[in-house]
Amino acid sequence: MTQPLRLLTREDAAAAHSLHALCFPPDEAWSAWAFQDTFALTTTLGLGAEDENGRLTGMIIVQKTPPDADILTMCVAPDKRRHGLATHLLSGLVTLLGPYGMARLCLDVAADNTAAIKFYESSGFLKDGRRKNYYLRAGGARVDAILMSRAIAGHTGESEA
Repeated sequence: MTQPLRLLTREDAAAAHSLHALCFPPDEAWSAWAFQDTFALTTTLGLGAEDENGRLTGMIIVQKTPPDADILTMCVAPDKRRHGLATHLLSGLVTLLGPYGMARLCLDVAADNTAAIKFYESSGFLKDGRRKNYYLRAGGARVDAILMSRAIAGHTGESEA
């Protein structure tokens, strides 16, 4: 069964932080305060999925910068991966963005995050460029960011062929 999606609010900041901390290294995970501030912005939309116990198991957060929408972060709890939840979140986001007139969905992803890059490519994203040494890893190592985007204009929420 596909988990229902809902808009995230400032009240979800602690749960969003807990999920993010499960999915990212400690030096990259957002704080609860960061989520609270992000959800308070009128230009930001957060979409989340909860399991039957009310635990936040997946989320995607986007910043509306017309005509684009930029994915700020996306994550799925480790025990819920490989079950289509990321695809469900992305599809729900594209449907949600339709009325806002967004033409393109953009993101950057660490060049060493091959699983995420494969997911985004399979979801219709194309590589647009690269930011050299964008991410700083623990220990001082630097990793490039891969810039990706896909068109969303005219999306009606129906399955794309």
